[in-house]
Amino acid sequence: MTDQSLDCSSETLAWLESLIACPTVSGSHSNLELLAQAESFLRKIGFAVRYTYSEDRKRANLYASFGGSVGGILLSGHTDVVPVAGQDWTRDPFRLTDEGERLYGRGTCDMKGFLACVLATVGRLGSGRLARPVHIALTYDEEIGCVGVRGLLAGLRQQGIQPSACIVGEPTRMEVVRAHKGRHSWRCNVRGRAEHSSLSGTGVNAAETACVLAAEVAAQAQALQSAKRDEGFYVPFSTMAVCRVHSGHASNVIPEEAEFDFDLRFLPGVDPDAVLAPIHQRAGELERTMRQRVPESQVLLMQRTSVPALVPRPDTDMLVEALFQAGAQVGGHVAYTTEGGLYQQAGIPALVCGPGDINQAHTADEYILRSQLGMCESVLERLLAGGP
Repeated sequence: MTDQSLDCSSETLAWLESLIACPTVSGSHSNLELLAQAESFLRKIGFAVRYTYSEDRKRANLYASFGGSVGGILLSGHTDVVPVAGQDWTRDPFRLTDEGERLYGRGTCDMKGFLACVLATVGRLGSGRLARPVHIALTYDEEIGCVGVRGLLAGLRQQGIQPSACIVGEPTRMEVVRAHKGRHSWRCNVRGRAEHSSLSGTGVNAAETACVLAAEVAAQAQALQSAKRDEGFYVPFSTMAVCRVHSGHASNVIPEEAEFDFDLRFLPGVDPDAVLAPIHQRAGELERTMRQRVPESQVLLMQRTSVPALVPRPDTDMLVEALFQAGAQVGGHVAYTTEGGLYQQAGIPALVCGPGDINQAHTADEYILRSQLGMCESVLERLLAGGP
């Protein structure tokens, strides 16, 4: 629930405007300008700052700490945004548009609104009012598989940095989320041998083989509906779907190559490898059959994304209670994935709580409500300035 009487501060608005102006599109645009702004500000108020870079050094994670490297709360958010190409925007996506209660721009909801609240709040509190160690993580390329945070976590392990708990500020309408599904995404590439369609049966039709394997994906997806269930999720079972298919160049040529992508969203406690095992087995059977006719035929399954589920655990109980006391709301489980599962996997208790509605994420004319930012600031200030 949103308290419409809450409004965000001028500091949060200023930060949001600066962050939106940085077109940090996943995988293609640098986030270093955005990080430089945050670093300069955080150093001035007493934070120690360290970086971990992408291989090409065009993108990086920023990790800032105040009050020591052990204990305290980590506030984590990704700096990248999804592309705007092909979307019907009626406003400049990389310029903050203020229309009263709604603030428009790419990333306002997912999730630069949270980052703006964090920076504004720690700036307003200053070093004198922070009641515990505070850590801030700004990561890159979350939208394409939680890429950047993996290097950040490796760096924390090497340096012995261990926060007590982590809040990932993805949009939850400031409701506390303790569980989300995991995600594996895969690409299947099939290579056969092209022939004129009048010679069908003499080569290997890659499209037909791909269709057989796609049907296996669909069959396993159907089986998931009667397997493990968790009624805390809107879709209470694990899901799997074929999401993209491509093959062929002409209506009279047997395709030499075919490709499709499929996506598995699995419940906490479900073993994704066990779900995928029948698909790998079927792929091997199909390849052996193809090679009886064309020895160079192949069926390749390539994993593109692997993000673990966030599992509800007792080690977040104290943080949950502190968030409730600070004004956050009770939330349910969510189907989307976040960096929270990776923090948890690295031994840092994690949950998800941030401003904005996930239904606005990735959309044309993305927006966030002022009242959501105001609520986030209020919760963060109470959480960081006092409490257990």
